Amino acid sequence: MRNPFIPSHSRVCELANLFMIFSVVASGLVAAVAAFLVQVAR
Repeated sequence: MRNPFIPSHSRVCELANLFMIFSVVASGLVAAVAAFLVQVAR
């Protein structure tokens, strides 16, 4: 029986996984820069 919790190793799934990881990292960086700018602007 195939384990549903192990992701598929297809190319589309790998690209989607990389996209999700990089988008989370990018949004974190944008939030950090925005918080820094708010602190500096005061």
